Amino acid sequence: MGVKKGIVLSIFLMLTACSDGNMTESQNQPSTSEQEESSSPIRSPKTENEDKEIETTVPAKDDFDFQGEDKNVLSKIEASISFTEEESSLHFVFQVTNNAKHAFTFHFDTMQQYAYTIRKADGELVKQVKTSSDIKLPSTAFIKPGGSSLYEVSEEKLPPGSYTISFAFLAKELELKKSFDFSVEQ
Repeated sequence: MGVKKGIVLSIFLMLTACSDGNMTESQNQPSTSEQEESSSPIRSPKTENEDKEIETTVPAKDDFDFQGEDKNVLSKIEASISFTEEESSLHFVFQVTNNAKHAFTFHFDTMQQYAYTIRKADGELVKQVKTSSDIKLPSTAFIKPGGSSLYEVSEEKLPPGSYTISFAFLAKELELKKSFDFSVEQ
């Protein structure tokens, strides 16, 4: 949603900068004293960003530009995994939490925001969900201060034994990895 607002704002600013210079009633007229001080002909009013280039950065520059002790939001991002076992399935929740005082928007190359593997205790690969390059549509995840992004995964029940699931959060700004050891009972 924030990206859409940014795009709309950028288009508005470009249209404003490209206007024909005619003032409308809603635009501020210079005061009489300002006109008297100026010895040059009256010019059309400048927009706020007319002298600045519109800058697009990934991630947004504001995500890193904070005052005070909380300068690095990325150092305050944490991952966790929870696990529940049902009769015929296993359920995992991979959670990315923003413990910073500021919101952050993560950017991804595709719609896929995570990948994971499940291995037996001896290291044998049981299941792997790799990154996919099939869908090249970029995506974002906005996490407010104290908020989380949850990724739920359900798998068929595995044979009894010990396993490790490893998740990877695939953001451009930060690749978080978290592993969790679990056992499957009868």
